[in-house]
Amino acid sequence: MEKFRATVKRRIVISSGMALVTMVLGAYSIYSIIISDVSTATHSDGFVAGFQFGLIVSIFGFSVFDIIKLSLAINDETKLKVLYNKEHDERLKAIRNKAGAPMIVVTSVLMVLAAIVAGYFNIVVFYTLVIAVAAQLSVSAMVKLYCMKTM
Repeated sequence: MEKFRATVKRRIVISSGMALVTMVLGAYSIYSIIISDVSTATHSDGFVAGFQFGLIVSIFGFSVFDIIKLSLAINDETKLKVLYNKEHDERLKAIRNKAGAPMIVVTSVLMVLAAIVAGYFNIVVFYTLVIAVAAQLSVSAMVKLYCMKTM
């Protein structure tokens, strides 16, 4: 169980780093919205800025939620065992693997972060990445739902 406890502590550090990165991006996003020239802004610029800020806030919220959940699990042995059992459930592992969960999560997060950064430079790339992430997550969710029903 100590090995899993170390894994949970590493996840807390990663989530804390993600929260810190999103705080910096959020501050920069607010700063760029405040200093932007409204007279030359297009509707698409406003959409991109709002979408970026919404993504940043939601990533920050999920990171903080994850930090709290994992911190509570580390302090309580029962919650740690429940988390361990949930993560090592063979049926759920098989469903996640069939749906491509390990790689889908990583690529989706990286593509969302790339979309946030690309939105500052090129709107077409921003829209393309957002649509690609939405399609990728939709297909993965459908496969996961299908596997949950059939397995």
